Amino acid sequence: MNHRIQSGVVAGFVLLCILLGGSGQGVWTNISLQLAGIALIGLAATAASRAGGGGRVSLLHLILILALLLVLLQLIPLPAGVWTSLPGRATIAQGFELLGYPLVPMPVSETPYASVLAIFAAIPALAALVATGRLSPSPRAIALGIVAGMVAGIFVGALQVAGGPDAWAYFYPIHNAGAVGFFANHNHMATILLIGIPMTAALMVSATSQRRSSAVTRYSLGAAVFLLTLVGIVLTGSRAALALSLPVILASATMFPLASRWRGLALGVSVIALLGAVVLVVSDPISASADESSSSRPEIWRTAAKAIEDSFPVGTGLGSFESVYHRYEDSGSVSRQYINHAHNDYLESALELGAAGVILIAAFLLWWTVTAVRIWMSPVSTPFARAATIATAAVLVHSAVDFPLRTAAISAIFGACVALMGQHLRPAVTKRDDKTRPTRHVSLG
Repeated sequence: MNHRIQSGVVAGFVLLCILLGGSGQGVWTNISLQLAGIALIGLAATAASRAGGGGRVSLLHLILILALLLVLLQLIPLPAGVWTSLPGRATIAQGFELLGYPLVPMPVSETPYASVLAIFAAIPALAALVATGRLSPSPRAIALGIVAGMVAGIFVGALQVAGGPDAWAYFYPIHNAGAVGFFANHNHMATILLIGIPMTAALMVSATSQRRSSAVTRYSLGAAVFLLTLVGIVLTGSRAALALSLPVILASATMFPLASRWRGLALGVSVIALLGAVVLVVSDPISASADESSSSRPEIWRTAAKAIEDSFPVGTGLGSFESVYHRYEDSGSVSRQYINHAHNDYLESALELGAAGVILIAAFLLWWTVTAVRIWMSPVSTPFARAATIATAAVLVHSAVDFPLRTAAISAIFGACVALMGQHLRPAVTKRDDKTRPTRHVSLG
């Protein structure tokens, strides 16, 4: 299989994830993506690797392996005398006693079935990361796939807004009102719009044609996509996206040659704006009703913190948040809002994976920071590598107030972008012509 076909396969898979992986409600579509992801991993494993070396790329792989081992360890049944001594298990043991059941071996994960489902849910992201890292597909093809999915989602969102809450254009029975595109949550739709901004900029900057007419067409088309993206963000009604759009736009603008002299200042302002956006969104309630205090992010986080305090440092098991959280809710203040995630992926991971999960997340953030700095400091980094840092930064920051990576669509994009960042760390691979004779040096005199 030649490189062009491999690039099309990887980019097509990412696009397919955008179209079909917008919510966990799509059971069969997500299963289809998982099966396609397994096939893509198999293709990447059997195909000749185009990737070079790179110490930090190996560190990323080590983090992924340790994360998988951690989840598998949580599924190993422990003797009753062991698991009952773990933090937070006293309530479960009392439940067995009240029901008259004997204590039996149980794993660390309080919901092992949910842990297994969570492993399968991670397959699309792993497939995108592994395939992009090993096959080194064209970054342009991946960016085109992301932008194409984003633009299609904007048009679907426009149909949803025009048709009202009961419009036929909604893909899932439970969804936010307004423009959600191929998603069920308007914040997740907004996340992919934020990702599309730097990818559009990278496509504009990286074009190789020197003809003036071609440049005018390219920049006109890019400007149209950019304006369409801004319209899409407004249609979603996501205040988080509106807050994050300014730093994303500023950072994306620095990829253009005319803005290169202001790059340092623009990036500094972008970082400050990102932090300000987080502070702004943290105080924003999930629901529009101010009297539903149990549905506000701070209230959810306080409740989750109690659960973390009781189960730390072992955690409650991957995918167990929903089951554990409802045990700690104040029954007197429960509202119509149904809480199935912490609206903070870092907090949720700390509850489910314990201290080991916190360490792994910190290790990944360290890898990301070092890699992003090297990409922006390097004079030879590609626009797509820089776009990948902006896109992943938007997702990582948004994850502090939401759960975008819980969808196959955004997690697959994130995996591909992380792999694009890792490619920058590899030394250039040059082909050696075996027929060329080595140069010989002769000393005279």
